[in-house]
Amino acid sequence: MARRIFRALSVAGFCIAALPLAQAKPVQHEREVSVLGSYIKPDKDRVDDYGTAMRAMYSHRLSQHWWLEPQFFAGIFETGVDGGTDFYQQGLGADFNYRLFGPETFSPYVSIGGGVSRNDVFNSSGSEFNGYANAALGFISSPFSKSGLRLRADARYLWDAFEEDYSDLHFSLGLTVPIGATRTRIVEKTVVIEKPVVVEKNLADSDGDGVVDGVDQCPNTLEGLEVNAVGCVETNQVQTVILQGVTFEFNSDRLTANAKDILISTADALKGQTDLKVELAGYTDSQGSAGYNRELSQKRADAVRNYLLDLGVAPEQLTATGYGEANPVRSNDTEEGRERNRRVEFNVVSDTVGEGA
Repeated sequence: MARRIFRALSVAGFCIAALPLAQAKPVQHEREVSVLGSYIKPDKDRVDDYGTAMRAMYSHRLSQHWWLEPQFFAGIFETGVDGGTDFYQQGLGADFNYRLFGPETFSPYVSIGGGVSRNDVFNSSGSEFNGYANAALGFISSPFSKSGLRLRADARYLWDAFEEDYSDLHFSLGLTVPIGATRTRIVEKTVVIEKPVVVEKNLADSDGDGVVDGVDQCPNTLEGLEVNAVGCVETNQVQTVILQGVTFEFNSDRLTANAKDILISTADALKGQTDLKVELAGYTDSQGSAGYNRELSQKRADAVRNYLLDLGVAPEQLTATGYGEANPVRSNDTEEGRERNRRVEFNVVSDTVGEGA
């Protein structure tokens, strides 16, 4: 019965050890303690049927793979017969243990060592001290708890010099606990820089025209236009700004998506000052005939006007004129210059000029 139980535990131990225990964090340590229970298959020359033992081991790391393991074990051999003589055995020694991998993962190992044994037969006053040697093949599982707890199992051949020399097999299963373990963590350092932000409501200038919001009567003024003391565009003088980013699809009067986004702020500026009247002047580069370019520039100026009307600008505020390749702002000899010449300008229509006409 004991043999069947131990075999079941051994199979379960190997299955558990093979599972990926990714939940546990890697634990680094130099020392550990193991406690194992053993089932003993006695030497065929013994009269005993089976044996059990407990083994306590202290492990100290010597190098990357080698460990020194002082240990103590105590066991009893059973005859399996009522009234039969029991046989007691203890041992104190040390093993050199070679582990294939580190303490943070599943690792097979081999051990070899020896020490002093004590053998005692029940109801016998005599006891004898002898030497023993052993060799083991086993494994230690990956950690399966936050403290680094690991499963350990091995099969051990133990030779004892008592009497006629006995060779027993120990099959052991137990737990290993690290001592002085340090947990490896990957920490992302976050640096928070706090900058005080002081906003005085009366000094805020949302449209950047130089007039604070508390005084500004014409919000959303386009950048580059001169304004009066209350933040409205001066309409008694001619002013021009280029609508940067207002572009069209190749050889077309169709506005790009980016151009439409930019024109939203232009519409807000016009709706914020209803007495502001502007000419939308369209220009092209010098590629193509003058007549074609003038027609294309007119279509593009009209396209800008129509989109601003769709955004709610009053029709009387807008006129559209195409000037073709006239009035270049850069040389048409370079691609960069031609790109700059393909533009739409926002020309303020002066009240003074209107009255003189």
